[in-house]
Amino acid sequence: MGHPKGLYVCFATELWERFSFYGMKYLLLLYLTKYHLFTDEAGLDVLGSYAGLVYALPLIGGMIADRFLGMRKSVLFGGTLLSLGHILMAVEGFQAINYAAGTVLTSDLTLASGEVLAAGTMLTEAIMFRDTEALKVFYFALALIVMGVGYLKPNISTIVGKLYSMDDPRRDSGFTIFYMGINIGSFTATLLCGWLGETFGWKYGFGAAGIGMIVGLFTFMYGQKYLGGHAEPSEPEKLKKSFLGPINVEWSIYLLSLPVLGILWLLVQHEPVVLLTQNVFLVIAIVGLILYSMVHTKQDQNNTVAYTIAGIAVVGALYAIGVNLHFIPGSESLAENVLYGSIILIVGFVIYGFMTHNSPEFGRTVVLMILILSTIVFWALFEQSAGSMTLYADRVVDRSIGATTVTAAQFGSLNAGFIMLLAIPFATLWTWLAKKQLEPSTPVKFGLGILQAGLGFGALVFGAQFPNEAGQVAMIWLVLAYLLHTTGELCLSPVGLSAVTKLSISNVVGVSMGTWFLATALSETVATRIGKMAAINTDASEVTDSAAALATYTQLFEFLMWFGIGAGVFMIIISPILRRWMHGIH
Repeated sequence: MGHPKGLYVCFATELWERFSFYGMKYLLLLYLTKYHLFTDEAGLDVLGSYAGLVYALPLIGGMIADRFLGMRKSVLFGGTLLSLGHILMAVEGFQAINYAAGTVLTSDLTLASGEVLAAGTMLTEAIMFRDTEALKVFYFALALIVMGVGYLKPNISTIVGKLYSMDDPRRDSGFTIFYMGINIGSFTATLLCGWLGETFGWKYGFGAAGIGMIVGLFTFMYGQKYLGGHAEPSEPEKLKKSFLGPINVEWSIYLLSLPVLGILWLLVQHEPVVLLTQNVFLVIAIVGLILYSMVHTKQDQNNTVAYTIAGIAVVGALYAIGVNLHFIPGSESLAENVLYGSIILIVGFVIYGFMTHNSPEFGRTVVLMILILSTIVFWALFEQSAGSMTLYADRVVDRSIGATTVTAAQFGSLNAGFIMLLAIPFATLWTWLAKKQLEPSTPVKFGLGILQAGLGFGALVFGAQFPNEAGQVAMIWLVLAYLLHTTGELCLSPVGLSAVTKLSISNVVGVSMGTWFLATALSETVATRIGKMAAINTDASEVTDSAAALATYTQLFEFLMWFGIGAGVFMIIISPILRRWMHGIH
C-alpha cells in the first residue's frame, strides 16, 4: 500500500500490546471475585486503582521520552516491563477458601497474621483464607503493567506520526491502519483470553495475554531498524552524561523507575489515594488553565481579583474532596456545602472572566474545560464494561448459544468488533454531512456520544423486564448496550484530541492534553465507584438469588440511563452557546 515499513512494525507491536492489555482487563474483576473471593467492592477498588493509574502514567512516560529517552528506548523499556508484568499475572497461588462460622477445621490453618488454628477448632466467626503471597505478586504485576503502559502507549502512537511528513497524503490512512491494529488486538484478546481464563484456568488467560506482549516486544526489537531514525532521542549526548555517580542519565532513569514500582504497588491497593490525587490535579489544572487564559495577555492589568477567586475556589474544592475521601478531618455536611460553594465560585469566576478578561482564547479555553468535564461523564458510563457490566454478564445473563456458552469476559470483544464494523461508515457519514453543511459541531457530537451511552443502559433496563424461567436476561440486550456505547464512542472519541489541539492556547497545549488524559484517568476510577452501587453479597462468588441480583443491577443501570440521557441532552442544548465561545472553530 506504499506505507513505510515502520508503520507495520508499530501496527504489530500495538496489536500485541493491546492484545495483552485487553486480554487481562476483562478477566481482572472476575479473577478477583471468583478465585480470590474478593467482595464486589474490594474487586472494583483494585480495578479502579489500576485503570486510573494506567490512563494517567502515559502523560509522564511521554514527557520522559520527549526530554530524555526518545520513543524507541521508551517503547523497549515499557514493553519489557509489560512482558514481566503479564508473566507474573499467571502466578495464581491457591484458590481462596471461605470458612463459615461453625465450621470444624479438619487440619491446622495458619492465618495471615501467623496465628495457627489447630485441627478440631470450631470457628466462632467466618474466616476468608487467601493466598496473600500470591496477591502480593499480583499487585506487583499490576504495578509493572501500569509503568509499562506509561512508557510504551504514548510513544508508539507518536512514532507513527513521525514516519510521515505533515502534508503526506498517506498520513491519515496510516493512522487508520494503526488504529485497526488496536481493535484487532482488543477483539481477539477478549475472545481468546476470556475463553481460556474462565474455561481452563485464570493462569491460561493471563498467560496468553503475556505471550502476546512478548511477541509484540520481539516484533518491535526486530523491526526497530525500519523506523528510519525517527524514534531516537533528540539529544543523545545528554543520556551519556553521568547522573548517579558513574551511572549515566539513561540507566539512572531505568534504575529510578524501580522505587516508583514500589509506590505503584501500594497505590493499586489504595484506591482512595488514587482518586484523591486525580481530583486534586484535575481541579488545579482546570482552574489554572482558565486563569491563564484570562491573564496571559493582560499582564499589564491588575489581576488580583482573578487570582483571589481562583485561589479560594481551588482551596475550597480541595478541602471538600479531602473530607469526603476521609483524608482531612471534618464534617461531611460542611464539606458538601463547601464543595457546592466552590462550584458556584468557579462558575462565578468564569462569568467574571467573560465580563473583564474576555477574548477568543478565554472563550475557547472555557469550552475545552466543559468538554473535558463532559468526557468524565461519558467514560464513567462507558467503562462500566469491565466492571458492573462484566459482573452482570457473569451473574444474570443467559450466555448460552445452543450447546455453547459465551464467557462473561468475552462480551468485552463487542466494543472492538463494532468499531471495526462502524468506524469507516461513521467517518464517511461525517464527511458527507460536512459537504452538505450539516455536520454537527464538536459539542453536539459530545452530547450525542453521552446520550447514546445512556441509551445503552436503557437497553439493559428494558431487557430486564423479560427474564427467563431461571431469572436470566437474554444476551441480545447486552449486545445492544455495547452497540450503543460504541456508536457513542465514535461520536465523541475521534474528535476529542483534535478539539484539545484546536481550542487550547498554543503554548499550553501540552498541559491541556495532560488535563484531557487526567480526566480520562479519573473517569476510570469514578466508573468503579459507580459500579459499587450495585455490589452484591455473594456466597463464595455465587449469586444465590438471581431475581434480587437482576433488580440490583437494573436499579444501577436505570440511574445511569437517565444520567446519561440528561447529560447528553444538556450538552446539546448548550451547544449553540459553546459554539459562539469557540469563535469559528467547528
